[in-house]
Amino acid sequence: MTAGTQRKEKPTTGHATCQAIVIERPRQATWREIELAPRQPDSVIARTTMSAISSGTDMKTWRGEQHPDKLTYPCVPGYENVGIVEEPGSWAPEFKKGDRVMINEIRKFGNVCSAWGGNTRIAIKDSTSAGDNDPMAKIPDNVSDVEAVLGYLACVSLKGIWKTPIREGDTVLVVGAGLVGISAMQIVKILHPKTRVIAMERHPFRLEIARKFADEAILVDGTEEKTLGDMTNGKRADVIVECSGNLAVPGTLHRFLKDGGWSRHDRGGHIHLQGDYPGKLVFDDYHSWFVKNCTLSMTCAIYGEGKAQVLAWLSEGKLRLKDLPVEIWPVGKCQEAYEHYEKKNGDVFKIVFDWREA
Repeated sequence: MTAGTQRKEKPTTGHATCQAIVIERPRQATWREIELAPRQPDSVIARTTMSAISSGTDMKTWRGEQHPDKLTYPCVPGYENVGIVEEPGSWAPEFKKGDRVMINEIRKFGNVCSAWGGNTRIAIKDSTSAGDNDPMAKIPDNVSDVEAVLGYLACVSLKGIWKTPIREGDTVLVVGAGLVGISAMQIVKILHPKTRVIAMERHPFRLEIARKFADEAILVDGTEEKTLGDMTNGKRADVIVECSGNLAVPGTLHRFLKDGGWSRHDRGGHIHLQGDYPGKLVFDDYHSWFVKNCTLSMTCAIYGEGKAQVLAWLSEGKLRLKDLPVEIWPVGKCQEAYEHYEKKNGDVFKIVFDWREA
């Protein structure tokens, strides 16, 4: 070797192909063989046991609504997946063969795009293929695979709540009672037990689920602004956590937010956008907004340390996901599952794919 050069380690051999869910083009999903990215010296190899469809990101991919700079077709969707470590590696030396883990994003394959790669039978995670700040996390023995699958979106909620300036005694309005919203309601109460959490949802089925986790619940039926006003003696919410993913919602949220912020030490309301939206957000006339003196934040994805926290809360019974209504589908019926999820439009809470007998 010449001065200043280092010998490159040759990637080791291993799995070259595997089965995966592939969205070939909008509204066409297949379960077929793909080429994996080459294994690296630090790779950890895991085998998927369960995965899921994200109602936000994955359904945008299914409908062809992702921005073209995000992905190309064909692609492997998903990031809600768990499995078993088959081969340990130095990328995550704390894991041993047989450990059950949250796997999540795989950002690199051989012949398909990652969007974001979780629906693959064999997951190769290393310094070249793992998503930013997306470590694997060991699943406690008393947490089921289904709970751990659902736990990823709870990590998304946790990042948002960590970023949101909530104070004890606040009224927190959570808009949207999908998995992100249901998780957000619980996490607000875990981190800020003296808050008052109000859920707002347009689907009666999901609203009934929300009633188990919120202090109060409001059905979106045209009277929701008055209902919130009555509940809060006209004050409305101190903080709004928007989790619906509905394009029409963020631009109208000033109607549910408290007034204030007129003096330097008078805290105005705050809105956090937690949803994944399929297009441009359009806000009501500016005069309806700027008099609110509010602050606005938004988050994407997770903080890596959130996985361990969510799994600990699941293990301790503080975060309850195991009784949520999910449909479990064989992974080979992915096309039918996506069609079913889109058709039901809120009447199905979550679809989980079972890979164990595939």
